[in-house]
Amino acid sequence: MRDLLRTLVSGASVVGLTGTASSLVAVLTLVDENAPDPVIRAWADSLLRISGVRTACRGLENLPTGNFVLCVNHQSNFDVLVLYRHIHRHMRFVAKQQLRKVPVLGYAMERAGNVFVDRTGGEGDKEKLRQAADAVRNRVSVAFFAEGTRSEDGVLRPFKKGAAIMALEAQVPLVPAAVAGTHEILPKGTVTIRPRPAALVIGKPIETKGRGVDDREALTREAHDAVAGLLAEANAMLPTL
Repeated sequence: MRDLLRTLVSGASVVGLTGTASSLVAVLTLVDENAPDPVIRAWADSLLRISGVRTACRGLENLPTGNFVLCVNHQSNFDVLVLYRHIHRHMRFVAKQQLRKVPVLGYAMERAGNVFVDRTGGEGDKEKLRQAADAVRNRVSVAFFAEGTRSEDGVLRPFKKGAAIMALEAQVPLVPAAVAGTHEILPKGTVTIRPRPAALVIGKPIETKGRGVDDREALTREAHDAVAGLLAEANAMLPTL
């Protein structure tokens, strides 16, 4: 019953806060592409607080001073909230095309500079990633859920090559990171929000300068191995929260 009540309260808050924040983000993009960042962070932190989610983070010192591609696992829709709560950088996401159709939110995400892909790995997606690489090189960092979809049980899945390709095209560091615990908060295929802890661990950046797109498979394997180790560390943090 407690989880049900929390879900009802959180659900209403998600709709209300997301609608308000999305409208404000869309307006602020008319001022400057960085202007929506404080609103996005406040939105993420507010939803986590309302949902009763405690979080911890290690490795923020590993983030490069310049732009980067964040290569992270994907357990839940709460992953985005955890990342924005702790990473206070100008950062956007590579997101599935379906989100573009969500009223208000989809428009705000597009205006804010998120990259939408079909997740088919086709030429259309590859071209979007190439175009986004120019933005990463010059203006914004990008977070990439490298598994391509949410893990149903929190177990790390094989990675798609998109994050490696974008980092190599932009010649910026690929930063491995892992989120743990969020699949317990909102499991895939459910709507019940449970107040469970979550942990984020950020690893040391993997340099891409001097490497070409032919290195994409090797870089993807390197990133997967790094995220696997970070996920074990993040899971070990959960009992202490």
